[in-house]
Amino acid sequence: MVFYKILVPYDSSAASNKALSKAFEIAKMSEESERIRKHRSVINIILLHVISEIPVPPTFIGSPLRRLSEKTGERITIREYLKEVYQEMKGSAIKMLDQKTREYIIMENMKVHPKVIIGLPADKIMEMATEENVDLIVIGTVGLKGVSKIKALGSVARNVTERAKCPVMLVR
Repeated sequence: MVFYKILVPYDSSAASNKALSKAFEIAKMSEESERIRKHRSVINIILLHVISEIPVPPTFIGSPLRRLSEKTGERITIREYLKEVYQEMKGSAIKMLDQKTREYIIMENMKVHPKVIIGLPADKIMEMATEENVDLIVIGTVGLKGVSKIKALGSVARNVTERAKCPVMLVR
């Protein structure tokens, strides 16, 4: 089977590093396939980092903070502060993804698309998978022990495997 679009949720953990390596292996196998050579199709790896939302009660959103804005030096609301925090986090995440992308040798018929979004990780992964019509999701997971093996509520990888409409590869 050839995978033209592979989604790799990435959070810089050891498990997500392994998942990214595995996605590149799969892309290389797909690229070397005779069907790809004949059609000169491009293999796309979407490297996705999801910044988790910071929960704030609605009553606090318009409240002024006791701090000053890093950018303007003026008092700001919690909403404005969170906007600044998210922008800073997004900038750091983009740098991280760009650096990680450069670590891999990109083949002629392969493109890597780093993306950073904000939200609930499992929901955003599923939205991206649907929006981009991916052929495969390669996601890292951590080894679970004891009771967690039986029931891992809240696990992003588990949530994705239960909801995905395309194949999902879990990488430990």
